[in-house]
Amino acid sequence: MAQQLFKVPMTPPVPAPAPVEPENLLEPEFAEHYQTWKAAPGPKTMTPMLKAINPVIESAMRTYAAKGSPTLRSQAKVMAADAIGRYDPARGKLRTHLMYHLQGLRRAGTQESQIIRVPERVGIDLHRMRQAENELRDQFGRYPSMAELADHTGLSKKRIMYVRKAQPGLPEGMLSAEGESGEEQAALGPAIQTPENERIWNEYVYHDLAPTDQLIMEHTLGMYGKPVLPKKLIAKRLGISPGAVTQRAAKIQERIDKREELSTFF
Repeated sequence: MAQQLFKVPMTPPVPAPAPVEPENLLEPEFAEHYQTWKAAPGPKTMTPMLKAINPVIESAMRTYAAKGSPTLRSQAKVMAADAIGRYDPARGKLRTHLMYHLQGLRRAGTQESQIIRVPERVGIDLHRMRQAENELRDQFGRYPSMAELADHTGLSKKRIMYVRKAQPGLPEGMLSAEGESGEEQAALGPAIQTPENERIWNEYVYHDLAPTDQLIMEHTLGMYGKPVLPKKLIAKRLGISPGAVTQRAAKIQERIDKREELSTFF
């Protein structure tokens, strides 16, 4: 048996590298409320979280929607809450994440600031009525009465009352219906009949959907004056199966149902 002349030194085992903890980029001022919410997601923990990030929301309002209304501010809170649910502390700061996701306020602010397009015939009558008012004021030295204005313009009192309501800034959908007599009637569309907070949330969900899903939502909820249709007819209009419509509608409903989690702060 050959004698071993040299002893091969044993190579000590290389210790496994210690697991690298992911970097936490969450700002300290938000950490406590975020961790509390993360441990128990819900309205009770989200409300303090939203209060903590309110300066970020206000900054986004100033940046993306210079003259935001209380309605738009409520929508900003909904968008912020949704963004918090998607936040990963290892990928960036919460402030940066929120400002990115709140860019949707630009679109919402633009939509809110757009005034209703007055129907052409109403616009003509409005111009006619204002011209008559100026002429009669010059003639009488005072504002004309309804009867005087009706007599001078040839418009009915009902028509004058309606035209006076056709001022810029009316909510969209208010001048859409036309009565049997041919005179438009102030009509409340679906968006006005729906409670304001529910409308805000539904519109937020709607604008985040693909066009196909938007059409499904329109015909499921009767949004924007669209008729409520059965799923078979919706499927026919989209060229997909009724089963696909059902699946898509279920996913849309899941997003709509998240509103219940946010009901305490918007």
